[in-house]
Amino acid sequence: MKEVIIKFSNVKSDAELCIKKGDIITFKKLAIEDALNAIEECATNSLMIKKIKLLPENVIAKGGGYTVIRQPEHVQYVTFNQTSYKINFPNSIYIVLHSSKQIKSIKNYCYKEYKGEETELYDYAMPNVLVENRMCIGTADRTIKDGDVEGALNKIIATPYSHNTFNGINGFSSTIKYFEYLEDNPFPYKLLKKLNRKLKDVTI
Repeated sequence: MKEVIIKFSNVKSDAELCIKKGDIITFKKLAIEDALNAIEECATNSLMIKKIKLLPENVIAKGGGYTVIRQPEHVQYVTFNQTSYKINFPNSIYIVLHSSKQIKSIKNYCYKEYKGEETELYDYAMPNVLVENRMCIGTADRTIKDGDVEGALNKIIATPYSHNTFNGINGFSSTIKYFEYLEDNPFPYKLLKKLNRKLKDVTI
């Protein structure tokens, strides 16, 4: 018989394993994500009937505690200062950190052309952005229902903006004037601010 005790810590990047096989006890370290994958695989293999689970269309990467979502350009309703605008929203990529039931933080970027991990990233060209391209979530509802991370993200994006000014794109600084422009014009990708970083360079 083989028994394994796994110890996780929020201050260490590795899980600690105590393995007992017969009378022999050994200790080893394993990356937390690898440990979680091993547990999931063990649980899956114990089922008589296995069902595949497809990822939502816009999810381009997923791991322990994070989901990467790509949303191509689309028309989006946004709200600022109690006024609603129907704007041309840019191509965006979101790295969403979360637990099973709540979003913790979001990194956001714009892109011109999607090329997988070689995709060139640009500043997120929307208001309510903090340092390191993190979204200012404020008091928005962070709840994830039925595992739908993108649904929770969309609720946050639809929450009224609160920043009067921003600097995520060249040529604009006023939220009102920017939204008014995007109501009547295609998104100006030529004005995006390049980060000299590709998708493969992003860390969580």
